Amino acid sequence: MRAKTKRPAVALLIGVACALSGSTRAQPASQPIPLCPGLTIVTAVRQQNGDYESIKTIESVSANAVRLKYSAEMMNSDWLESGPPLKRVNMFRTVLAQDLRTATQYQQVYLDRSAETIPGTTAIGVSAATLTALKTQGQAALSISTAYGGLELTADADKRPNYYDYLSAGTIARVGKATVPISVLVNDTPVSLHAIHAQGELAGDKSEFYILDDEGNPLVLAFRIGIGAIEPLDAAMTEICDGLRKGGVSFAQIPGGERCLNPNGGDRDTLRVVKITYSCAVAPANASTPAGTADPIERALVENRRAEVYSIHFSFNSDRIREESEPTLSQIAGLLARHADWKLSIEGHTDGIGADSANLDLSRRRAAAVKAALVTRYQIDGNRLSTGGFGKSQPKDTNDTLEGRARNRRVELARQ
Repeated sequence: MRAKTKRPAVALLIGVACALSGSTRAQPASQPIPLCPGLTIVTAVRQQNGDYESIKTIESVSANAVRLKYSAEMMNSDWLESGPPLKRVNMFRTVLAQDLRTATQYQQVYLDRSAETIPGTTAIGVSAATLTALKTQGQAALSISTAYGGLELTADADKRPNYYDYLSAGTIARVGKATVPISVLVNDTPVSLHAIHAQGELAGDKSEFYILDDEGNPLVLAFRIGIGAIEPLDAAMTEICDGLRKGGVSFAQIPGGERCLNPNGGDRDTLRVVKITYSCAVAPANASTPAGTADPIERALVENRRAEVYSIHFSFNSDRIREESEPTLSQIAGLLARHADWKLSIEGHTDGIGADSANLDLSRRRAAAVKAALVTRYQIDGNRLSTGGFGKSQPKDTNDTLEGRARNRRVELARQ
């Protein structure tokens, strides 16, 4: 479920810890996550200099296939690859309906210069058959990809190089008999989704997965591949890394320098779903709908005069608004049109990674970017909008976990 960067032989991949404990504010899930057009799944990965997020949006669903768009922006940590420091990946993946039902191969790596359809594989989750096997038999066959960025792979098994050459097979076994609650922001509300926890050895690595307990859409909510594969630095390497750090040298610019980013070691490949949004099904039965509206932002502004917005996405460490934010911008413009007497304050908030001054500046610029988008693209009167930024000073959750930091990175709207 994430893009891979190129792996030079002299450099080790970054490992990150996957924290799965959810906020106590999360409410139990009241309905499945529908696999339908517009469903958007945001996953987070931790880096030493901040998190990056990938966004998967379901473009279409038919009787034969599901097509999704994948978008990711991350720091370019490949010292062999020239170009801008920010690496952008935008591509499409088509998953066959039959594979959603029965496939045992999970193609979690996204390659933008390779085949779009890979028969026999799934993408954003495992198949219904895999989930069923875990629940009824306690184990299931599963293959994962060991492909990496820069490869151009075909889906034709008779040609080389192809996707199937990079699939490694193994078996995963269910852990415990009860489901595990995984806290995810669903339509901007913290919700505890019920997941099946499974572990196994795949591609020679200890791995674990948390799979949504829904045979209609068994999303992989989190995984760790290569658990503990990155060992702590020894004394000699620690001294070298300290010297590079004091000299202001970027670890990504030297062979093997990425190893310095994980002095305590850790896992090689980690993913965590942090946000899910959709509008293709009715709101949960326990959700109130004042003023006759199902718009959660509008509802919050009516009820509380304040709304937390998590579906406005920005580029890595930037105020550039990503195109996946357009539905939410349109939604805000629509509610402003319906409430001509409203004036809104747009407030930016960041996570706790980085210096106070940098986060404060970034939060202010992001709030200003939202206002500019509403004024220029939707002709909202600028006098109805004010902006401000609070940096990392008003966290909603812990900054020690991927999901906590995702909840702290937000835009808030307040009725004046």
